[in-house]
Amino acid sequence: MIEAKDKTKTGLTLTEATHLGRLLIKYGGITLAVLIVGRIFFTSFIAFWRAINPPPPPPPTVGFGRLPAIMFPKQLTESKPASYTLETPTGTTSVFGDRAKVFLMLRSTPSLLADQRAKQIASIYNFVFEPDVLGANIYRWKKSQPLEMQLQMNIFNNHFELTSNYASKPELLSNSKLPDDYEAVQRVKNFLKNADLLPEDVATAAGEILYMKSLGGEFKEAVSFSDADFLQVDLNRIPIDGVYRMYGPMGYRGAIHAVISGAFQGNNSIVELDYTYQAVDYQQRETYPIRTSQQAYQILKSGEAYIANLGNQETVVIRKVSLGYFEAKEEQDYLQPIYVFEGDGGFLAYVYAVAPEYVQVVQ
Repeated sequence: MIEAKDKTKTGLTLTEATHLGRLLIKYGGITLAVLIVGRIFFTSFIAFWRAINPPPPPPPTVGFGRLPAIMFPKQLTESKPASYTLETPTGTTSVFGDRAKVFLMLRSTPSLLADQRAKQIASIYNFVFEPDVLGANIYRWKKSQPLEMQLQMNIFNNHFELTSNYASKPELLSNSKLPDDYEAVQRVKNFLKNADLLPEDVATAAGEILYMKSLGGEFKEAVSFSDADFLQVDLNRIPIDGVYRMYGPMGYRGAIHAVISGAFQGNNSIVELDYTYQAVDYQQRETYPIRTSQQAYQILKSGEAYIANLGNQETVVIRKVSLGYFEAKEEQDYLQPIYVFEGDGGFLAYVYAVAPEYVQVVQ
């Protein structure tokens, strides 16, 4: 009797292997698609969650320690408004965040070459005679052409005042050819550039122009360019972060302030110039907590703000509240933020912005 052959399976057949492969591809593809879609949804959910629940920012750096308080100059006027009304486009003060940048400013230091440098600047502006020495670091030069002019300079920091008797020269008002706004700004910049006194952060600034008219020996703002006798040009450094502009003790008046006459050309057309620029080290900066704008407004109402321009109203309507930076005529250690309140009638006031706990107590 012949024995039956052993039919026990020893492996997959070709048909079974093909079928299994198709199943792996099918379900593997489904699994991969689910993972990809799931990852997209998970990533989107995480992004959405972070958008509505952002992580708190790191605390302000306060790396300069307690800051010296801004020492605003003595008020230009002892009188103050009786009351304030807030009428901004939003009906309230804006929100400026919880912190602001503070920058290190570079103080001047005595130099053995200061005398030589000061005389070089004076000669560029045609002050060729020896100066009068008014103090340890104050020199004054004089000249008589094209006007009677004086140049008084602090030789350590090159801050200077150029003045003339243009206000007493009625002949300067006739047949004058004033430059347009752009040319006027460029003329002042070139004046400074000739003596290597044009800083980089001023060179690209737009400048501000005011048309001035002589009325009975006094200068008033003219109604238009065609009505102007002189141009007033103010230059400040470019705004911080392109937003926060500079303000000084006299409001919008710049650290570089000039008057231009159309009776002369080139450098001679600048009949007055006040230069009090102090360099800022933009790399040396820290962040500090600041008051809210509402707190600053309460300080204004309590009478503790610095009023740069009172205007002519007892009840002031505040139209704009902004954050800016204060630049004094005297040298300072830091460029610090202020709240700025602008109102009807030319009203302008400042409130120190840095939170008081980060400010040195004035003894």
